[in-house]
Amino acid sequence: MADFNTHFFTATTVGAVYATVTTKGLNLDPEPALLLAWMTAVGGILPDIDLKDSTPSRALFLVLGALVTILAILQHISRFSVVELLIMGAVLFLMVRFLLRALFHRFTVHRGSLHSLAASVMFGTVAVVICNRVWVISADISWLAGFGVFIGCLSHLVLDEIYSVDFSGARIKRSFGTAMKVIDRKRWVGSLAVVITAIAALQLTPSAQPLLKTLQTVDPNWQDWLLAVDIF
Repeated sequence: MADFNTHFFTATTVGAVYATVTTKGLNLDPEPALLLAWMTAVGGILPDIDLKDSTPSRALFLVLGALVTILAILQHISRFSVVELLIMGAVLFLMVRFLLRALFHRFTVHRGSLHSLAASVMFGTVAVVICNRVWVISADISWLAGFGVFIGCLSHLVLDEIYSVDFSGARIKRSFGTAMKVIDRKRWVGSLAVVITAIAALQLTPSAQPLLKTLQTVDPNWQDWLLAVDIF
C-alpha cells in the first residue's frame, strides 16, 4: 500500500493534468481550473478515510466538524447570546470530531466498501451535489469537479494495486486484488450503503445538459455518445 505522501503527490499531479486538459480542451475560464485540480487531489486520499488515525481521516472529521459548527452558529446567531453560541459550537465540533469519527471507524474496515470503484462513483456523485447545492457552482463545472474526484479516487486504487506487486522480488503480495475492486463482496452492508448513497446523491445532482452542450461545442458526437449509453 502506498503511503499518504505518495497518494497525495500522485493525485495532485493527476489533478493538475486533468485541470489543464479540461480547461484548455473545453475552452473554460481559468478560474475553475484550481477547483478541478483541488477536487482531484482530495479524491486521491478519500479511499483512506476509513483508515483509523490516518491523515485523511483526521482531516475529514476536522473539516466536517468546523463546517457543522459554522453552519449551526450562523443559523442560530440571532437566537442565542455569544456565550451560548460558543458553547453550542464547541459541543458540536467535539461531537463530530471525536464521537462521530469513533462511530465511523467502529463500522468501517480499511480496504473495505469505501476502497472500491463503487465508492469512487459515490464520492464523485456526492461531490457534484456539494459543489452545486452547497457551494452554488454551475452545473457543468460541478459535474467536471465530481469527475475529478472520481479519477482522483481511481488513481488511489490503481496506485495501491501497483504497490501490491513486489517488482524487485518478482512476487505478488497478499494484498493484491483488495484495492481495485468493483464492490466489497465480503461486507455487503457497507457495500449496500455505498450504492444507496450514490443513488440518492444522483437524484440530487443538477442536469448534465449544460456540460453536454459544452462538450458538443468541442465535438458534436460527444452528446450523442453519452445519450446512447444512457449515462445521463
